[in-house]
Amino acid sequence: MKQFAPAKINLYLHILGKRADGFHELETLMAPISLGDTLDVELIASGVEFTCSDPALGDAKENLATRAARLFLEELRLETGVRIHLEKQVPVGAGLGGGSSDAAAVLLALRELTGVKCDDATLSELAARLGSDVPFFITRTPAVCRGRGEIVVPAPLKEKLQGLLVHPGFGVPTPWAYKTYAANPQQGETGRAFDGFTLRNDLEPPAFSKYLWLPTVKAWFRRQPEVLDSLMSGSGSSVFALTKSEGEIADLRACFLAEFGEIFATAITIG
Repeated sequence: MKQFAPAKINLYLHILGKRADGFHELETLMAPISLGDTLDVELIASGVEFTCSDPALGDAKENLATRAARLFLEELRLETGVRIHLEKQVPVGAGLGGGSSDAAAVLLALRELTGVKCDDATLSELAARLGSDVPFFITRTPAVCRGRGEIVVPAPLKEKLQGLLVHPGFGVPTPWAYKTYAANPQQGETGRAFDGFTLRNDLEPPAFSKYLWLPTVKAWFRRQPEVLDSLMSGSGSSVFALTKSEGEIADLRACFLAEFGEIFATAITIG
């Protein structure tokens, strides 16, 4: 069966302090977007098989998707195997949660394929063992996520949002971003207020200090008349711009590519 695995953006990301377990305490508003991967998941006699449209990922025998499959089968004591094919569309290391969403998609697919009784709460518990962002992708609705990101409280957006998402072709290592933040903790710049939330990402200062492309793009977006505001997603390196209407995205994309060259830039709807 096919499963769509949506990417996410962080509409705000607040770092509240350091936890006793060494992680940072977070509060972040995450929202699924129209960009995503597609997985084809089927049951086989035994084992976990994985292929991918991206040759760089195709040889990975141990990734979040295969770990999700093994965890589901082991925890629910199922004597079957799984074959997974991943059509990769979400850039890797982009702050968009692509790997986490793929893992959640495998869990959701296996629940349906096997017919096993496993409610969302139980599935979310399994998801949390795979990674902090994975439980969010079980519900696939805008949500405020707390703790390390694993405490998910749905928070439907009050208005329709859309925009342009860009990725420079390089990633920002998440552990590096948090370590750099911890050495010099400071809030990200506060942006525009929307219904119920204000744009802000506390990982922008460390990322912007090293990867100068990121603040350059954000500042360029903010100067465009059709853009409401712009923000980096997660620990980077994707940056998104929110537009006043869907009709303005095509022109914004054309202007962006003319300014920065032929790099990843795609229209998104949010939520």
